[in-house]
Amino acid sequence: MAHGGYPRRGAAVRRPKSSASAGVADRKRKRPVAAKTASLKNQIRSTERFLRKDLPDDVRIAQEKKLEDLKRQQELQNQLAVQRIVQLRDRKIKFFERRKIERMIRRLEKKQRSNGDDVSNKLSKLREDLEYVRFFPKNEKYVSLFAGGNTVDAVEERNKWRKQIKENLMAAAASGKDLEEQHLACQAMKRTSVREMLGFLCHHLAH
Repeated sequence: MAHGGYPRRGAAVRRPKSSASAGVADRKRKRPVAAKTASLKNQIRSTERFLRKDLPDDVRIAQEKKLEDLKRQQELQNQLAVQRIVQLRDRKIKFFERRKIERMIRRLEKKQRSNGDDVSNKLSKLREDLEYVRFFPKNEKYVSLFAGGNTVDAVEERNKWRKQIKENLMAAAASGKDLEEQHLACQAMKRTSVREMLGFLCHHLAH
């Protein structure tokens, strides 16, 4: 008994950690750190530095071949990054134009039975516009059907792309391929990381 008749308050006893929380802590400590893959740019620099040394002929030939391969990969990566940036910039415009054309087509299809040839001609024109939006080349800056007005230059530019798109569709049909929006280049671009694309864009804007 402590002075005054009250029991002495014992020192706080720490409870041992539960096995579950201890297991989580152990897993965090033991979790392996993934090795960071060197970027193509760093690999190229490293290989170029290595080639400045006095090397045996067979090693030099192998390293020069490696350097060529790395530079080809970098060039392809840069091209895909540019295409991806162009796509992201134009996607919103194309989305709204496609929706607008599809609504106009649906409205005209309802009138077609009563209005005859006049509506059919308009429908044909709108379907060509829809084809233009759907199959406009992915790696080119999109030329809007509605923005930019109907100046001689704007109409000429659109007609040039209409012709190119029709030729692309005919070539795809002749080879038995489907020229839909998704294609191999798009799939490759998806594999290009956002960090790589932003880094590439920032580098070019800085220069």
